Amino acid sequence: MTHETKDVAARRSALIERLTEKAVLLYNYEGSDRASLRYLCGFTGEGALVVSAKETVLVTDSRYTEQVGRETAEIRIQEERDWMGAGIVSVLQGLGLERVAIVSKRVTQHWFDATGKLGGPTLVPEADLVNDLRAVKSPTEIESLRKAARLADDAMARLVPEIRVGMDEAQVALRLEWLMREAGSEGIAFDINVSAGENSALNHYNPVLGRSELRRGDLLLFDFGACVNGYRSDITRTLSVGKPSGQAQAIYDVVLQANIAAIAVARAGATGIEVDAAARDLIKKAGYGDRFGHGLGHGIGLEIHERPALSPQSKDTLARGMVTTIEPGVYIPGVGGVRIEDDVVITDEGCEVITSFPKDRLIQVGT
Repeated sequence: MTHETKDVAARRSALIERLTEKAVLLYNYEGSDRASLRYLCGFTGEGALVVSAKETVLVTDSRYTEQVGRETAEIRIQEERDWMGAGIVSVLQGLGLERVAIVSKRVTQHWFDATGKLGGPTLVPEADLVNDLRAVKSPTEIESLRKAARLADDAMARLVPEIRVGMDEAQVALRLEWLMREAGSEGIAFDINVSAGENSALNHYNPVLGRSELRRGDLLLFDFGACVNGYRSDITRTLSVGKPSGQAQAIYDVVLQANIAAIAVARAGATGIEVDAAARDLIKKAGYGDRFGHGLGHGIGLEIHERPALSPQSKDTLARGMVTTIEPGVYIPGVGGVRIEDDVVITDEGCEVITSFPKDRLIQVGT
């Protein structure tokens, strides 16, 4: 059983301080904003949350009556069959609100228009207030992220001796998921990418659709994460099935040095552009600049992509308590790709790497 803590109440207070309106409305329908509701009140089901200086109200339906009592405390719960429509409007009117901020990135235009026609308070779009608030993690959140990283690392360590030539990518991905769940992960942090050979050049490959068999000489890329208390790790390691080619080894060495270089400059006060450039410049000098197309990293937490962003277009400056990925890569179509990704906690002095599966060499498997 989980109950509201002082941390959760403090998050709502911090949100209220950021508001230009007197209240904010957030809703989770089929996962539209699961993270915000869990962050602000502990609830993991579907419903709408109104946060104001006067009162916090969670509106949901009878499917969640028992669950909401177990997951939340010290806020008003109101059961409404039509919680996405007239039910939530009734609650807003009951609070005497004339204008309410709505997290516009998380709602559909259809819902926004339909709710506005019900005669309730004026809905004022705000991009994503809670995502901004979640960028800096508390010690409790960081500990959950550390545990999620350890679960992923340990599962990978258990998997490696089992990998054999002839297994297909989906079999390997399923086994990795099983190992994480067996060890206590709430689930997978996101769809697991296990990609072999030329498939490893695809950044978001789906092994279930491909099911390519592992062959000697293949690069074998793993991008995966575990989940603890809703918090998600995100790790990428690239291995070799048997002895790697000279080209594969050369690419790996470049990406590893880029990963190390970025970690060395990641600290509070550094910008997302600066950290990205530490890796990108090294890859460019090695002749692979046009083969590293994505940003260097992103924040992780209750969602797998949060603030801050580490990229050439980033507008973020790192702060103590942020947790980000650092994931340079080089991808050559028809050959394969290498990505090495770590999760790091930003500190005043630098950063703490919380992923630990070995990366110092191109590990050979399936031999």
